Amino acid sequence: MDLVVQRPEGLYCPPGDFYIDPWRPVGRAIITHAHADHARVGHGHYLAAAPAEGVLRTRLGQINLQLLSYGEHIVQNGVTVSLHPAGHVLGSAQVRLEHGGQVWVASGDYK
Repeated sequence: MDLVVQRPEGLYCPPGDFYIDPWRPVGRAIITHAHADHARVGHGHYLAAAPAEGVLRTRLGQINLQLLSYGEHIVQNGVTVSLHPAGHVLGSAQVRLEHGGQVWVASGDYK
């Protein structure tokens, strides 16, 4: 099974049951950065890099936002997730996923 697949809502991680920068409302979203084409209102839970907090909250209002420092990792349903600087805008991150011997990186936008 692929670690990341395309769905109508956006990029989906089946084993982790979350999306990366989803286009439609979903239960769990990892946001690479706060630009409108990546961060949208309507998700149940948001995960983003800590430096993006101010911009995300200003743009999206009261959201259920979990923050990670760059390089910190969490495990979501057996998938190890970490965020790494992308250099695009304040708080932008590349998303690194690791599960079952596979490693994927989603960049969002970077400079």
